[in-house]
Amino acid sequence: MSTEKTTATIKLGWVHPRVINLLKGLTRDQLDGRRKADKFVEDTHWKKDPSGTIMWHFEELDNWIAGQGNSPT
Repeated sequence: MSTEKTTATIKLGWVHPRVINLLKGLTRDQLDGRRKADKFVEDTHWKKDPSGTIMWHFEELDNWIAGQGNSPT
């Protein structure tokens, strides 16, 4: 019998700002402020859904936080 543990990873992709707040601690105001200051790249970190709501890419924000994400030049 093996004692190896397997870890399942769930990628969330595009999520509502409430999810970012709940799981990463970034508020909607923080996200919007950084988006308006061009800290995030449209269609990489954020995009508008068909109803006009700004959605955030969960994993790309991890990359940005780690300093590995795309940032505007």
